[in-house]
Amino acid sequence: MNKHKFLGELSNQLKSVPQHDRNEMLYDFEEHFKIGIQEGKSEEEIAQGLGNPRVIAKELLVEYRVTQAETDQSVKSMFNVVLATISLSFFNIIFLLGPIVAIIGVYIALSAVALGFTLSPIAWIVSLFFIGLGDFLSGLFASVILCSLGVLMSIGMIYVGKFLYKVILKYVRFNIRIVKGGESR
Repeated sequence: MNKHKFLGELSNQLKSVPQHDRNEMLYDFEEHFKIGIQEGKSEEEIAQGLGNPRVIAKELLVEYRVTQAETDQSVKSMFNVVLATISLSFFNIIFLLGPIVAIIGVYIALSAVALGFTLSPIAWIVSLFFIGLGDFLSGLFASVILCSLGVLMSIGMIYVGKFLYKVILKYVRFNIRIVKGGESR
């Protein structure tokens, strides 16, 4: 595989990355070819030494997505990081997707409980139309207590969500190091 074919395949695999960032990534590999040719190597030897452009593109895409998620803290960015990391190896489907789905599931369930508690006064008011004023004060106090707990829980879930975002990013980085065979500090 020559330089043109290698860079073309790498560029094609990175088509989801914006053009400016993709050009920066490709520039690094053009430099590898330039330095290798100055050392007397052929383009084929350099391409073989660099490895498979598809594998390289997956690794570059994961690094790009992680960096993007660190700056743009959104659910979409995190989803892109998880998908890109899973594409690195089958190992990631088990050791990355499982824990993340479980953590996010618990987070969503707790957020739903917080929302339900917060909206409990509405349910109490609706129940007044069907049941009547029978136990008015106890229902009022129960709905106020549940609403207060819901508001506190909702505020807590905002902070838990921010914390989980950071923890999941660290876990993804740890997982990437394991897949690449690096240190797992």
